[in-house]
Amino acid sequence: MAARACLFLLVSLIGSRLGPEFTPELVVWNVGQGQWVTILDEQSCWHLDMGGEFAPWSQIMRACRGRLNRVSLSHWDSDHINFVGRARHQLPNLCVINRPLGLAAEHKMTLINSLPECVPSLHLRQWSYPEGKTPNAKSWVVLTHGVLAPGDSPRAQEKMWLHKLGDLSDVRILVLGHHGSRTSTSRELLFALSRVKMAISSARFQRYGHPHREVVEALERARIPMLRTEEWGTLHMFL
Repeated sequence: MAARACLFLLVSLIGSRLGPEFTPELVVWNVGQGQWVTILDEQSCWHLDMGGEFAPWSQIMRACRGRLNRVSLSHWDSDHINFVGRARHQLPNLCVINRPLGLAAEHKMTLINSLPECVPSLHLRQWSYPEGKTPNAKSWVVLTHGVLAPGDSPRAQEKMWLHKLGDLSDVRILVLGHHGSRTSTSRELLFALSRVKMAISSARFQRYGHPHREVVEALERARIPMLRTEEWGTLHMFL
């Protein structure tokens, strides 16, 4: 009970403004090993990937059925895109901001290409590396509403987009790259995120070993607290 009370206090402190106007909310859905992150504003649900092992569909529908739904898909791995098919039928006005780069199985490409493109938005800063040799290296890196989601971008690409995205002092929440694998989340990245308040791992340590101990220790040295969906379930935070 005390731990949950502390969590409520912790996530409440992340909120920068409270009052009668709408406060954007970050939801990191508990999808097991995978990623589905949603930012809710007054009119839209901004989805950063739609993948994982399972999904709390009733909660997702309740939050987003009445909003415009925009999705940015970081890369072709199934644990980042495998719920797009069902979401296309159940979420109204679903459009795609970023499509994964490179080639994939025909059924994946047909599905993603069937989504209409979203109207461009000024709320996003993003970067990609089309020359990457693997799907992970081609990951779209997205920064919006103070949330940084690097997909499965490895450390070699982190060194590139750290400079391409510009000033990262507005990042408050880091969704750990590759679910907390040791191939992502370099010391250089953590040093650049001077004002980050929280790191989040959407993974299952017991089965996949994410987040890796090396990443956990790096976060501890940087004094960045971490929440795991494996331990807490779906996470809700005011932005």
